[in-house]
Amino acid sequence: MSRRLTVSILKFVWAAVILWFEYGVFWYAVRQCEWPDSHLTRHSSSDTTHVLVVADPQILNHRSYPGRPSILTYISQVIVDLNIRKSWRQATRLKPHAVVFLGDMMDGGRFPMDDAEYEKYYRRFKHIFSIEPGIPEYFIPGNHDIGLRMTRNASKKAHERYISHFGPLNQLVALGGYKLVMIDAPGLVEEDYIRERKGYSFQEWKSIPGGAVEFVKAIAEGVRDDPVILFSHIPLSRPDAADCGPLRERGTIHPGIGDGYQNTLGDQATDFLLQSLTPSLILSGDDHDYCEYYHNSTSARSASTRVREVTVKSLSMAMNVKFPGFQLLSLTSDQRQENGKSLGHADELCLLPDQLSIYLFKYIPLLLVSLLILFVVNTAPAYLPQPFRSPQAVHTGYQGHMTRLGHRALPGRDSGRDPMSDSYYHNDLTLPPPLSAAKCKPRPRTTWTFHLLGRRRRISFPWPLALVSKAVRDRLLFHNLTVKGRSKHVLKRSGVIGGFINDTRAVASIPLSIIVLISCWILYY
Repeated sequence: MSRRLTVSILKFVWAAVILWFEYGVFWYAVRQCEWPDSHLTRHSSSDTTHVLVVADPQILNHRSYPGRPSILTYISQVIVDLNIRKSWRQATRLKPHAVVFLGDMMDGGRFPMDDAEYEKYYRRFKHIFSIEPGIPEYFIPGNHDIGLRMTRNASKKAHERYISHFGPLNQLVALGGYKLVMIDAPGLVEEDYIRERKGYSFQEWKSIPGGAVEFVKAIAEGVRDDPVILFSHIPLSRPDAADCGPLRERGTIHPGIGDGYQNTLGDQATDFLLQSLTPSLILSGDDHDYCEYYHNSTSARSASTRVREVTVKSLSMAMNVKFPGFQLLSLTSDQRQENGKSLGHADELCLLPDQLSIYLFKYIPLLLVSLLILFVVNTAPAYLPQPFRSPQAVHTGYQGHMTRLGHRALPGRDSGRDPMSDSYYHNDLTLPPPLSAAKCKPRPRTTWTFHLLGRRRRISFPWPLALVSKAVRDRLLFHNLTVKGRSKHVLKRSGVIGGFINDTRAVASIPLSIIVLISCWILYY
């Protein structure tokens, strides 16, 4: 296979690979996802409402990785923004009727910053999650948005900024025959901590004005006769070893508390929500991985029931999950029951590609194989540069060769001498060498001088490249050859390294151009 054909094939392979893994895999992954209407339409003729549920995108900023150099943080930010944007573009092709964000929209929304910086941060979020006009978006706060029991590095403006940009902390939305109850989970955790410290039950507790407890108590009576779906950033409490089901990548959700976070709501807060709202379904976030758990709920208006909670996967590749994802929720006003399950709603997990594995196990191996192929092609004997001889040199050499043959064939003044005698060649052998003859130059060496046993010692090491002959060096390195009689015209011929670099540059130009074009299209259009 010729060198030119090899380069062309590698260009085609890289173009196909980049197109597929930078765009095709996202299109294909979401194409496999469907709204779970099949669980509903068999029993209902009413219209179905489609809700796209997104958890923990946590758009990065320069504070996201404190110990990382700023240039690496910026590169991480660009890569993650691009990944989320590609996922979001494909998700919105499913044509949702509404979108719910389960909190942690911005990774550093809780930190102190001036208004201009926050505005720029928020605009970046809205640019990544741009959506067609007319599709409603609902947000609930996460601990990264407004903070949670933080003693340091928390902005006093966090709540105010959240409300002015994302909306109320708690809200009740009627959609698809359901009441969607969206609560301020970080605020509930902080209020629950104060209540428990003072020794009050939730029934005795005088709620904080505008807080989550007051909100739940205020709407509890109004949603008694309606099906409810509860949205909480923080998952509800469960036993420490509770199983999360087969769709989780690893581990489970363990209770835990720290500065700025709490893994689950408290036991009493969980009972308060279940008894007050009797939800049909609970959707939560914060954990970043998928989890499915059933709560046992008992209330005065209903017998003991099992309530399903789904902790939705993070949409971001930076949240320590291999496969990011989102949840598809279908709602209908038909509330019939079958085998203890409501037929009025259904949800489905949609998984997205493993971006990190694409980099590590697709691009890097292909890069190494491509470099090896190019190196082998450039070191093959057929493609190595051969010694250059000008036309004049070839002609002169030919004439000289024929002259020598003719001189030996014709009789002359030495014809009477024995060709086998030493004197026959004496004159030629004793001629002085021409001034242009190449002189032997010492090869470069590195010398180390030291004293040992009272005597001075010296060790010399030849340079690695000096160990090879000039012909080999000429084949490996760039070299210039000048045509005799044309001193101004220099023929430049590259050796192995030069050819390898040129071919690598030629092959790399195609995938790099495609990546730039796709990235610009995804980010700015």
